Amino acid sequence: MCEYYEINAKQYAKETFSADMSEQYKRFLPLLRERARILDLGSGSGRDACYFQNHGYQVTALEPSKNLCREIRKVFSGEIVCSDIQSYQPDQRFDCIWACASLIHLQEKEILHFFEKIDLFLNDNGIVYLSGKNGISTGEAADGRYFLEFTDQLVEKILLANRHIYLKELWYTEDASGRKGFRWMNVILRTG
Repeated sequence: MCEYYEINAKQYAKETFSADMSEQYKRFLPLLRERARILDLGSGSGRDACYFQNHGYQVTALEPSKNLCREIRKVFSGEIVCSDIQSYQPDQRFDCIWACASLIHLQEKEILHFFEKIDLFLNDNGIVYLSGKNGISTGEAADGRYFLEFTDQLVEKILLANRHIYLKELWYTEDASGRKGFRWMNVILRTG
């Protein structure tokens, strides 16, 4: 999965950095306390990490691609951890996790395992934002990347994987880059 991003890091960062995420920010940020600690999971271009840092939040950018980590460093002055979520072991917990289009390359069982152990990452009453493509086929794409379709059933399985998580909001958006043939499922979860 990372091979695609290692080869295409510069182009990927350039294409995704300016995507308009204002609707998602508008729903997510009011749920956070001032100066909250955010884990930007699968930071990609560093777009969201920069936005949150510029708005006074403490951000850790987690990104498995070494070349994308180099791209993030060009725009983001905070902590960058070059690791995937399966291997990452935080030394402190976060107030929230921002997983924008970053869990879509995992197998369903890997996502469920992550949510089973979410308490390792999140403080009590933590917030999780995640998004993924809806209306696609699960499997390998022509460019070699694996994609998992995000569905209501996946969200139900996440909620069953950890009884301390509940659904705060779920909504759909069109692709910020104007691509057709799918929509984005946006989910906000809270731990209780």
